[in-house]
Order: sequence, then C-alpha cells, then structure tokens
Amino acid sequence: MNLPKFDFVTTTETTQSPALVLGWYQTETQEKDQPSYPLYRGKRNKDIDALSEQIKVSKHFTGKRNEVNFLRFFSLLGYSNLFLLGLGKSKKFSCEVVRQGGAALYHAQKREKISKAAVQMDSVFAGAKPSELVSAVQAFCEGYLLAGYEYKDLKKADPSSFEVLGLTFLGMKSVALIKAAERAGFLAGAVNFARSLGDRPGNVLTPNEFSRLVEKMAKDRGIKCTTLGRKEMEKEKMGLLLGVAQGSAEEPKLIVLEYMKGKKSEKPIALVGKGLTFDSGGISLKPADRMEEMKYDMMGAATVAGVFQALADLKISRNVVGVIAATENMPGGRAQKPGDVQKSMTGKSVEIINTDAEGRLILADAMEYVQKYFAPQAMADFATLTGAVVVALGTVTTGIMGTHSGLIDDVKKASKETDERVWELPLYEEYEEDLKSATADIRNSGNREAGSSKAGTFLKFFVDSKLPWVHFDIAGSAWYRKDINYHPTKGASGAMVRLVTHWMENWRNPK
Repeated sequence: MNLPKFDFVTTTETTQSPALVLGWYQTETQEKDQPSYPLYRGKRNKDIDALSEQIKVSKHFTGKRNEVNFLRFFSLLGYSNLFLLGLGKSKKFSCEVVRQGGAALYHAQKREKISKAAVQMDSVFAGAKPSELVSAVQAFCEGYLLAGYEYKDLKKADPSSFEVLGLTFLGMKSVALIKAAERAGFLAGAVNFARSLGDRPGNVLTPNEFSRLVEKMAKDRGIKCTTLGRKEMEKEKMGLLLGVAQGSAEEPKLIVLEYMKGKKSEKPIALVGKGLTFDSGGISLKPADRMEEMKYDMMGAATVAGVFQALADLKISRNVVGVIAATENMPGGRAQKPGDVQKSMTGKSVEIINTDAEGRLILADAMEYVQKYFAPQAMADFATLTGAVVVALGTVTTGIMGTHSGLIDDVKKASKETDERVWELPLYEEYEEDLKSATADIRNSGNREAGSSKAGTFLKFFVDSKLPWVHFDIAGSAWYRKDINYHPTKGASGAMVRLVTHWMENWRNPK
C-alpha cells in the first residue's frame, strides 16, 4: 500500500492544504473546582488569542491526549478548516504521546475526508526540548503512517473509499527533520509488511507463499535469500521441524536471509522466527473457538521479515542473518502423536508430550541450523509461543528471557527508546526438572506452572552455552491493542519490528 507523504516548509503562511492543524496542551496545575482547559504554546497572534478564548469559554475541547476537534469552514490564518489536536500535559510530553497524536490526526483526516493538512509545528511540538525535536517528529510520522494500515487485498475495491495523502509541516525545515520523516516511512513500511503477512489467511499464506513473499522482499533490496524444502531438511536431519510438518499436505520451508553490510570481520547477529502459517494444534487439537486466529501463529517469522526490510531500507551497517521456519501444524493421518520421539538437527531427542507445543520444536531446528552454518555472535528468536505469557503479562508487553544479562539490558534500552514494552521472565534451573523425559533427552511440554519460562527453558537446551541469546514471546503483543490508536482495529500489530531494528542499528557486542 502507498504511504502518505510529508513535506516541510519554513513558512508559516497559507499552503494549498485545505486544513490547518494546531496543537494544544492541557493546563498543568488547576484548582480542584476549576475545569481543565487547553493551552496554546505556539507563536501567538490576535486570531489565535481570540480562538483560545472561544475554546476556553465553550468548553467543548480540553486538549487531552488524542482529542481531536474539527472545525469545518472555520477561517483562520488563511485556512478554511481547522483541526484542534490535544496532546495532554506538556510535562508528560514524550515520543509516545506524539506518536499517538499523529495517529489521532490521521484518523480525524480520514473521518472528515481531508486529504492533506498543514501542521503548525511550533504548537504541536511545543512540549519537546530542542534535543528531542527530531525524535518527536519521527514518532509523530510513525504514528500517522501506522494508523493508516488496512489489509484489503481480499476485498472488492470500494469506489467510495477515501485516501489520506499526507501532511505539510509548517515553520521548520532541515535535513534532520526530512530524514526523520523518511525513517518513519521506512519503519512503518516494514511494520506494515509484517502486519500484512499475518493478516493473510492460512489458505493464502501457505509456507510456499510465505517464502515467495519474503524472497521478493529480499530480491527487491539486494538481500541474499535461500529457501530449503523438505528434501534439504531431510538431508540436514531436521526431525523436529519435519515432525511438526508431517501432518500437513503443505511442504515446509526454511527461509534463510543474509544481510551482510557490516564489517567483514564481524560475526553476524542471528534472528530466528517461528512461522506456523496455521496451527490447529495437531493431534492435541485446539478448541474450535477462535481457532481462526491461529493464522497469526507466524508473527514471529513476520517480525524477522519486517526487520530485514527495515535494515535494508535504512541502510544499516550490520551483519545480520535471519532464519524463518515456516510450516503448518495439522492433524492429518501422518501427523506426529503424543508420545512420539523426534530428533533435532544435532541429534538431541525430544519426547512429544503435546503436539500443540510445536513452535518450540521448529525453532529448535532453526536455531541449531543458524548456529552450525553462521556461528553468530548472538542470537534472538521471536515467537507467538505460549498462551501463558498472555496470562502473565496480558497484551501490553512482550515477554523476554535469555542467557546474557548484557543482551537483555540492551533489549530493555531499545524498548524504552521505541516505546515497545518488554518484561523479563526467569529461566531458573528448577524449570529443567519438569522437562526431563524417561525416553528422550528432553520433553517438549511440562505442567502448567511457569509455562512461558519452561518454553524458554526448552529452547535454551538447543542454544550453545557460550552464545548470548534472548527469546521474545510475542503471543500477547503480536495482536492489536485497543488502547493504542496506531494499531489496526483488528489483526496483526507488527510488534517488535521497530524495537529490533533500533537494537540492530545501535548494536553493542555482547560482553
């Protein structure tokens, strides 16, 4: 889909846009018996002063976060329409505030059918310190662009649909601001690519189609992409991945991405994604209620694909390799059964207790593959792995766990800088006891206690003890959140693409 465009002009005078956007903040302090009213903190003149007084008297607009009031045919500063954009209290100004402010403006433009608008920058970004301005503009543009995502590939074209074309930013223009808007466009494009992969139904996004779309993305950007099919996996003795795939008529795929734009002497960072294009649970069949959502069980793999698009578009100087394990998990006549024993690529045996604990199985082979052929300096994996993480953390954050405190700290830092939340869960040795098997080296599922950490403990079994590694359980965060207005109203959120891209760009070698 085409993204809206941004322009910057130094003038604050009238442009060809049909509407002007003014930012308003709430009063910082007030008496208990006094209502809140909006404050205009941009450059003032008599027209702005008169408008401020009108708003204060009418009490129809307070300036609270994400509040947008549209005044049609309200003439001001040469514009015939006016958006009042609420940004909350300026002391609480942050990139996330303006990111959601940008999304609120997009939705208002769409609703009021205003194709382009002009943003008075000194009012909208009045809460930002000079050192924060570039980041704030990028965040505003991110929110605006992410809010416009819709998956409509399978719908008939609607001739009455309205297209928002973009914004003109008034009063400031610099190379840094233009680049900030461009970065926002690349990041939003990558997030939306991940979202679009997830929103495709299982009969459309088969493992083969998944590999085709990722290969196209890679080819368009000069990224090396290699895809392994069933025969190649059999040669590699990837029994865990093949075991999950054997109940499906669809051939599994292992998609390998190589983005080598860093120093030749530097080992790559490995990103591994779980790509269950549909997960029925296998013989351990899931309940029918909401099973249709299991088309999203490949969002870990979509995250990896989105990150690689962002790396290439932003021209980030880093060596990164990605491995996507793509398959279906179906209850066919050849499907693996509870009690079966399968072997990983390196010969580690796994007793299958629950065929619905399949994501960890395909990840194990994918992680062993990337360790064998690429000897990475560090590894991260991404998966909608456990319902337990949703019980523990809800949908507002991603569960992380790993073997290296420095790596975990860097992820947390990237989380704060991108406003994509993470929360660390433990990998205690005691969890290993519940994964012991009488017939194999390990079993793929234990009891219900600490389900997310035990899934991580299972994955740890396939990670070299000297390799820094972090696991992202995005089972809660991979879907939209109703409280975030730049998420779609339904479907995939594209969570972690921005965080991981930022992490890769600011990478520090694990110590």
